[in-house]
Amino acid sequence: MQLVALIMAGGEGKRFWPLSNKNRPKQFLTLIGGKSMIRNTFERIISIIPIQSVYVVTVESYINETIRHLPELPKENIIVEPEGKNTAPCIALGSLVIEKRMPDSTVVVLPADHAIGNDKRFREAILCGSDVANTKLPSGDFPLVTFGVTPTRPETGYGYIKSSAKLVYKSRGFSAWMVSRFTEKPDLRTAKSFVKRGDYLWNSGIFIWRSSAIIGEFFNILPDWYVYFDNILQKIDSRGETEAIRDFYRKLKPGSIDKLILERSRNTVLIPIDIHWSDIGNWQSLDEFLRKKDQENISIGDYISLDSSSNLLYSDKKKIAIVGVKNLVVVDTDDAILVLDKTSAQKVKDLVDSLPKKGSDGLI
Repeated sequence: MQLVALIMAGGEGKRFWPLSNKNRPKQFLTLIGGKSMIRNTFERIISIIPIQSVYVVTVESYINETIRHLPELPKENIIVEPEGKNTAPCIALGSLVIEKRMPDSTVVVLPADHAIGNDKRFREAILCGSDVANTKLPSGDFPLVTFGVTPTRPETGYGYIKSSAKLVYKSRGFSAWMVSRFTEKPDLRTAKSFVKRGDYLWNSGIFIWRSSAIIGEFFNILPDWYVYFDNILQKIDSRGETEAIRDFYRKLKPGSIDKLILERSRNTVLIPIDIHWSDIGNWQSLDEFLRKKDQENISIGDYISLDSSSNLLYSDKKKIAIVGVKNLVVVDTDDAILVLDKTSAQKVKDLVDSLPKKGSDGLI
């Protein structure tokens, strides 16, 4: 069974303003390890998945940036969405292209902008996930596999997954369990109770399944989407492909794969992975992923500090100087300077949405 990667790379990343904007979304930023997020994601998996079996789903305006960051990727492996409508349409489209070109592949679905602290262990988890995805459940169906990360804090910005007591598979040092329930971004009190219980995991948004299995669940759960699938399959790699995809996207509403499929499927299986992981959703989560000591100042770029601690600093040109401050994020770019308390990082998106439009200069 051939293993294929589907990298989702169409998001804008408003919470990383002013570094990110519509012309420079998060997946193309260099935040960790001196390489862009999408490049890190690509290099993380090419030792177990051939480059010709890596696909990227993005929107038309990001095609050139995708090619620039992944020059080895075959251009025909860039799948273009008419517009971003969350993960369910993205995965549906990518799965159809893969099913047409590489029938009944095992597909690992990866966000382009996540950070992983142990690449070797993560690859082992993918291989285990592939084994699970190709092992039939008692129902006779192949499972939809999702990875859950052991929580290290009561995070309210992540979704949570609770496993059931039913063990499905055990191999390679990992185990797979049937899913009991999903919970979207709980309040702090609930998140604390989840961490204390120990049977709730962060929803990583990383999945593995057979392409035929996920397409079959669209048939079972979203038949009003599935009616477009045959037409798209027939038109892929032909002159009518673009219009068939556009017609599909015009008719559907945005939605996540978790809400629309995984939470409603009887075949969703959870593999717990105890690795350092973050979706790097905002400046605070970047700080938490990079931080090794509570009091250290973390800097991407040059800085000078006096009587200051626990700050995150970003500047690609000018030196940042801080005096007598704590728990701040300071970001200097050509477009703007951002200063915020780390605990308010989630509000950056609200700030961006309130900014006046600036025309072609890419401010927002």
